Amino acid sequence: MKGKKITIIGGSGGLGRIFARFFKKHGFDVTLMARNEERLKKVSQEVGVKYELNLQKSVSNADIVMVSIPIRSTPEMIEKVAQYLKENALIFDITSLKFEVVKSLRKVQERYPINCISLHPMFGPGIEDLKNFVMLYLKIGGTDQYESITNELFNLFKKEGLKITETTLDFHDMMIALTLGVPHMFNILFLNLIKESNQPIDELMKYTGTTFLLQKLFAENIIQKEVEMLGEIQMDNFQFQNILELFEHLLKSYRKTIKTKDMEGFKKLFSNGIEYSKNDKHYNNAYKYFYQFIKILKNDDFK
Repeated sequence: MKGKKITIIGGSGGLGRIFARFFKKHGFDVTLMARNEERLKKVSQEVGVKYELNLQKSVSNADIVMVSIPIRSTPEMIEKVAQYLKENALIFDITSLKFEVVKSLRKVQERYPINCISLHPMFGPGIEDLKNFVMLYLKIGGTDQYESITNELFNLFKKEGLKITETTLDFHDMMIALTLGVPHMFNILFLNLIKESNQPIDELMKYTGTTFLLQKLFAENIIQKEVEMLGEIQMDNFQFQNILELFEHLLKSYRKTIKTKDMEGFKKLFSNGIEYSKNDKHYNNAYKYFYQFIKILKNDDFK
C-alpha cells in the first residue's frame, strides 16, 4: 500500500497521532483533518505530515479514510464523508462502541461503491509501539476489491506485531462492557468512595500498603482519560445496563455477607474467584507481577 493516500479525521488527537506515524512509516501520503487549526498545524508539524481544514478536499482523493473522533459524532461523520469518497476507497472508524457506527457504515456501503470496516484498537495514545496489542475488527463489506484492500491493511498491522481479532456486533459491545466499562466503573467509584471518607489522599498515603497504592494508581490513570469517551462507553452501550444489574445484585449480597458476619459466604466469594480465574495464564504469577509493578513505582521514588 506504499504511496497510497490516507486522511485521518480527528488526526490531532492521541490515537490520530499514533496512526499518522504508523501510516507514514509504511510509506503513505498522510493528511490530518480536524477543526482546530492551531492544534492541527502543531500536530502535523510534529509528525511530519500534511493537514487540511476542508473536509471534502481532505478526503476526495484519499485511498483510505480513518475516522478518529468521539463515539457519538462518528456515525454522522461517516455518512457525511462517504459522499465525497472515490470508488474503491476504504473508510474505517476506531470507536469503542459499534452499534450505531456499524449501522452508518452499512448504510453508506450500500449507497456508494466504497469499502467499509470497523476497527477497535484495544490500546490508548500512551503506547510506544503496537507490538502485542490487540486490534478488533468487524467486517462490513464493499466492492469486489474488498478482501484484497482489507487484507493489505491487516498485513501492515501484523508487521507491527498487532494481534488482529475478528468479532461480531453484539459480541463486541458485550465484551467491551466487561473489559472497559467494568474497570472504568470500579476505578471511578473507588476514587469517589475514598473521597466520601473526607480524608485527603496525602493523609491516606501515610497508611497505605501495596494494594491501595496500585489501586490508586490505576484509578488515577482512568480518571485522567477523556470523560466523554468513558461516559459514552458506559451510557451508550445497552449491554452495560445488564452488567450494572449484575453488580447491584452482587453488591447487595456482599453487604448482607459482611453485615451478618457470614464467613462461609465470604469464603465462597473467594472460591468463586479462584475457580473462575485459576486457568488464566497470569494467575499463577499474579503475585510476582504485582510486586514487579510495585518495584517499578519504588524505583521511580513514588511513595
